[in-house]
Amino acid sequence: MLSVLTVSYNCLDFIKLLALSVRRFSTWPHELIIIDNASSDGSREWLEKQPDIRLIPLANNIGHGRGLDMALMAAKGEYCLILDADAHIQRNGYEDDLLILYQSNPNMRLVAAKGTYNADAPDAKPIHAAFMFFETRIFKDLGFSFVAVGRYDVGRKVFYDLRDLGLETVRVESGVKFYDGVYGDNYYLERRPTFYHNWYSSRMWQKDKVDDYERVEFDKYKIALFNQPLVKEILGEEGNLDRA
Repeated sequence: MLSVLTVSYNCLDFIKLLALSVRRFSTWPHELIIIDNASSDGSREWLEKQPDIRLIPLANNIGHGRGLDMALMAAKGEYCLILDADAHIQRNGYEDDLLILYQSNPNMRLVAAKGTYNADAPDAKPIHAAFMFFETRIFKDLGFSFVAVGRYDVGRKVFYDLRDLGLETVRVESGVKFYDGVYGDNYYLERRPTFYHNWYSSRMWQKDKVDDYERVEFDKYKIALFNQPLVKEILGEEGNLDRA
């Protein structure tokens, strides 16, 4: 069984897309575990109505890393797939392709979205938390935590923790845009678009600007994403954007 794990905070439209893409494209027996970090945008109410989601609602926002730690402890599957709340799956067969990559080397312990090329640069981000695939038992037995430490965010920390143990990571590069007019990364497995990750979604809650990225730009690209034919197909009757 596959455990799909995510941590959500005030991203109703994106968490719907993630959950419905898991429901539509998963072919292995699976569970979807969502840690909700005290959302106030209707996310929790929608998630509570989904019978195939294991929702763990929190009274306070404990952050991304601690939320992932909690989700991992609750996971029952042989393998785990972590998805950022603003990521989604694009096709059937993704589980088999992840497993092929994972088993390509006996020293491999993680398949993840690739970040910076030079993992030894001072500001390197070797992997991105957009997606991460691993064996549940191994991560639990090693006592891995996703909580950021110092300059290491979730992705950096896991990559270096593995490397310090002499273990390896498959880093999957982003490819050409599969959707038109969007602002994010598309990751390909077996030359087929498999995961899409939107940018800035988890950080744009009730803000006018994050880094150099304006809210008006974010809203424009978000609308473009949710107008994509595949996204509309995944969402079906849930396709109306939240306007709260």
